[in-house]
Amino acid sequence: MTLVMQGELRFYREDGSYKEPRSTSGYVSGMANGEPHLEGVGDEDTIVFFSNRNIEDALYEFLDDAGNPVQIRSIADIKAQLEDQIATGTYEKVTAKAA
Repeated sequence: MTLVMQGELRFYREDGSYKEPRSTSGYVSGMANGEPHLEGVGDEDTIVFFSNRNIEDALYEFLDDAGNPVQIRSIADIKAQLEDQIATGTYEKVTAKAA
């Protein structure tokens, strides 16, 4: 699920062609394992709430230009990344910035 809180989230097809925008207050509940896509933002700062549910293994798959997976990120990977950011002080630096 995505909810655009501020700005605009832009979606592009795997071939790079423009697919659709999601503006502030835009909400979409999609399906897991949907079609591969690229995401970008508009001209202003963009804040998007993402919620992923019922994920069994891969949370995100990053693909190369040929559509082959080059990196797979699981919930455990994201948790480990957060723990590393907390341990190194990076998390504190980010959360200390004024919104």
